[in-house]
Amino acid sequence: MVLPRLLHPVNITLQTMDISNTIYDENHREPIPQTVRNGDEIVLGQASIYGREMEVDIGGKIIKATGYVLFRYIDLASKSITLKTDDRITKIGNLTCVYYIVGLTPTGHYPEFGATMVKAFFNDRHPSKNNYSI
Repeated sequence: MVLPRLLHPVNITLQTMDISNTIYDENHREPIPQTVRNGDEIVLGQASIYGREMEVDIGGKIIKATGYVLFRYIDLASKSITLKTDDRITKIGNLTCVYYIVGLTPTGHYPEFGATMVKAFFNDRHPSKNNYSI
């Protein structure tokens, strides 16, 4: 069976968190002072950036997202990438940005394989760092 394709693929540059090398505060269970991140990984994805922040309803949970990127699991697996919330997107095509993944939803379900894609919703935590207009 043929796996689904991305309609308009672009290069997405990701920085995943390196949890094993991040120092944590035992009392508050949060990183001190900043999360350690792995180097840049480039993966094909299909991006959709909303003109303004939009609330997305995912099975009862509302996530405020600036947009999303659709990835194929096979592309992520070929680079040994496992997406998690708070992973950073630093480039979408030629657009340099600083977005953080706020939610993941499996999609593209097939009876033989299960989910073949993942939709990674992202949010802009620092709007002043992204110098572009939509």
